[in-house]
Amino acid sequence: MKILSVFLLLFMFSCNKESTPESALEDFINYRFESGQSKEDILEMTTGPLYEKLNSLTEEELQKFTDVKDLSKRRLKVLIKNCEEDTCYLTYVLRYVKGNETPRDYSVEVKKIAQVNKVEEKWLLSDVSNVKTYIESKKELKIEEE
Repeated sequence: MKILSVFLLLFMFSCNKESTPESALEDFINYRFESGQSKEDILEMTTGPLYEKLNSLTEEELQKFTDVKDLSKRRLKVLIKNCEEDTCYLTYVLRYVKGNETPRDYSVEVKKIAQVNKVEEKWLLSDVSNVKTYIESKKELKIEEE
């Protein structure tokens, strides 16, 4: 009976995911690659300037922001973590591909810096800035003007 209790306790503690800056970033990015994203869910993962930007999106802008058809995440790697109290800056590289056919239309590697803030014991994304973008295309790129 003692052994069963120990296993039960271990199972319960292993199921609780600890909130870390890295897990907040990973959860946000994984969610961004899912279909059926909602503004409310995205806002729950953000704070500060990023929250304000996303909250002010029109329906059309939100539709464009959440459109991930033909995109699939390949790899996320945190390169540098710099934390002071309740604020962390994570430099990371994200690789993803676009297209359903082989060869894929193109692959993208972006290097970004995310600011993650601790708000009420939960880490939330506050800002994301681009450092570098590398695009490898198997086909001709179509660039649209905004």
